[in-house]
Amino acid sequence: MHDWLDRLSDERFRTRIGRRFEALTDEAFNVLRWTLVVGFARYLSVETASWWFDAIYWVLSALLFGYLASRFLLRPEVPIFAARDRRWKRIVQTLVNYVLCMIAFMVVMWALNRLVGAIAEYRFGPVAG
Repeated sequence: MHDWLDRLSDERFRTRIGRRFEALTDEAFNVLRWTLVVGFARYLSVETASWWFDAIYWVLSALLFGYLASRFLLRPEVPIFAARDRRWKRIVQTLVNYVLCMIAFMVVMWALNRLVGAIAEYRFGPVAG
């Protein structure tokens, strides 16, 4: 406890923690914002049965996937190995991060479909699909 009080009184430590927290909340907000936009497009595609809204939904979903891929694949990857000095380690590292990206995307899309379905059912009755 005493160590934490000393750390919290250090301005450099607080600045580092503040930057990390800000980066985390910024990323969470971006994912939430993208999810809401994709969710609204999904809602419109379900309610209007127009191929235009279906196309907009799929394009926005692809952009959401691209954003999540940029977080897990193009920026510094989630580390699996301490040193990626061998080719097989780099390949495994990339594959694991790709799987993480796909899982994150599927979870977001699943939650989004559940949310849109619940909203549409609450607002208009049962939704097909």
